[in-house]
Formats: sequence, C-alpha cells, structure tokens
Amino acid sequence: MRPSRRHWCAMLAGSLAHLCVANSPAQAVDPALVAAAEKEGQVVVYGGDISETPHQIKRFMEIYPKIKATSVTAGGWQLYNRYMSEHNAGQAVADVFAVTEDTLLSLDAGGHLAEFKPAAAVNYPDIQVGSFVKTKLGYAAMVANTGALKGLAAPDDWTSFATPPQAWEDRVAYVDPRGSTAAFMVLAALVQNYGEEKAKQIYLGLQKLRPEVSMSTPGSVAKLVSGERPLMLYILTNHIGDAWRKGAPLEFKIPTSGAVPFYFAAGVLSKAPHPNAARLFIEYLLTEGQDVTISRGEYSLRKGAPSPQGLPPLDSVKLMPIDLKKALAEQKQLIAWWQSVTGIQ
Repeated sequence: MRPSRRHWCAMLAGSLAHLCVANSPAQAVDPALVAAAEKEGQVVVYGGDISETPHQIKRFMEIYPKIKATSVTAGGWQLYNRYMSEHNAGQAVADVFAVTEDTLLSLDAGGHLAEFKPAAAVNYPDIQVGSFVKTKLGYAAMVANTGALKGLAAPDDWTSFATPPQAWEDRVAYVDPRGSTAAFMVLAALVQNYGEEKAKQIYLGLQKLRPEVSMSTPGSVAKLVSGERPLMLYILTNHIGDAWRKGAPLEFKIPTSGAVPFYFAAGVLSKAPHPNAARLFIEYLLTEGQDVTISRGEYSLRKGAPSPQGLPPLDSVKLMPIDLKKALAEQKQLIAWWQSVTGIQ
C-alpha cells in the first residue's frame, strides 16, 4: 500500500494548518511550570526517534521561544550507553529521554528517572508506566523497494527469510540489535513467538544473503530508498511516511504472522540539569506535540486521532505479542545468541 503524493500534500496541509492555529502555550499547562522552565532557559533531549525529534524540538521552541531546546539523536541503546557513560562520570547532560519503551523501562528500573505524572496524561488511557509516559505507537513491518526489485517477489512474512531465494542476495539490509531498540524488540519478538530454533533459521537465512547490517534504522532506510538495498527485514511506521513523502516506491506489508509493536515514551532524568524545562517538554509532547506526530504521518495516542495516511487503522493490524520485561531481563543472552547465530561481533 502506498499513498499518492497528492494525498500526502492534502494531509500535510491540513495538519500544518491545525498546527498554526495557535502560537501560545496550551492553557492546560501550569503557568508556574512554564515560568520555572523559562527561568532555566534550556532543555536537552536525547531522542531515539531520529526522523521526528528535530520537528518536535522546532515546534517546542516556536511555542516556548524563551527556552532553547537542543537534541542528540541516535539509536535508543546508543543513547542509553552515552547517558550511562556521562552518569558514571558525574557529568549530567540530558534532561529528557524520548525513545522506545524498552529503554525507558531500563532507565526506570535503574533509578535514573524522576517521578513525574504529567497533567496532560489525564486525557489519555493507560500511558503512565512507572516514572515515564508513552507518547505514540508504532510497529515494525515488511517493506520492499518495488522499483529496484523490478518484479522480483518480496517477502510477506518474517519466515520468508528462513528460506530466501538466491535472487535476494546482496539486496537486504537490517539493523544491529545492539544499537537500535526497535531491532532488539524485533529480535526478542521473533525468539518469543517462534522459539530459538525457528528464529535461528530466519537469521541464518539472512546471513546467506550477505546483508548490510547497520547500527541505526536511518542508515538502512537510506539504502532501501536509494534502491541499493531494496529489501529490509522491517521498516518502522515512523520511517515509512518520510520515505513515501520523498517519492520512494516502497511497498509496505503487515507480515502474515503479525507486525512487532513498540511504543515511544518519554521521561525526565533524575539528575536533569533543567528539570522544569524537562517536565514542560513532556507536557508539550502530550499536547501540541501530538499534532506534530499526526502531521508526520504517525499513530498518535490521542483519543480520536486519525490513522496515518497510507497506513491501516490500528485495530485492523495484526500485532505479535511481546513481553518487554522478559526481553530486557534476557537482553545480554539474546544479543549473545544473535551474535553466535550470525557470527557478527
């Protein structure tokens, strides 16, 4: 399924018009919090959503021009490792962590998040998880650059890679689960749902194709869009819209076994140098920030929000179950297992 450029333009025009209705902070935000955040004057966001975080930062500063917002974007576990190095050195830099849920769970379990329940959370069902909140939903599904494949059959399920045709050789890209939270969740979901032996066959099949394995999703997506690597093990819903808007001839397909779901989430770091600005940024993510999410063609958690252009309604998407806490408890073993199977060190 692929929307036309005209449909994308119509969607973006409507969304941007909605975003420009007001240039002032939402009335629901506590004025005292805004004043305290403005006194701090800045906020640093570690963002795992490489495609959307810059847009969220830009919009935040339009609404709160007295606060300088900056961001560091990378794969979730790359950001986690960076933060832990800074924390262990006693050099607090980041105020907000806005990445996928598994990374926030690890930070919260380690006592690295400040307790915070945003006022705006009352407008959402069940988004508070410990000290952080979910901000949007996405999932990993099949993708192929049909222009570069030139009629060659594309995969329709995760198991398609267990016995792949030789014609896919040197055409596949995927992401290293050591650098990307989404890649790790795909790995965990495949092992949990298929068992180690069947999951092993999938990764062995991939290795036969001599795949290009990158440390972050955007690197693989760039190769997909250019046609250099016209097949990816998966693409995330927060990347497919960007690619379609650029005119890439991508076919997006829900695997027959189900897509792998993931939530993006955000929390205030316990040693944040600018804690009030951090809290304000999270309030923003649940208010005006949801308009940015919608305008970027992603699944907003706001009640009544439309489905992204070109993507199916969420209630019609088959999703694979995944036990995140179990996956995190077994993270080192899962990564070691993946390395032993693939031979990647």
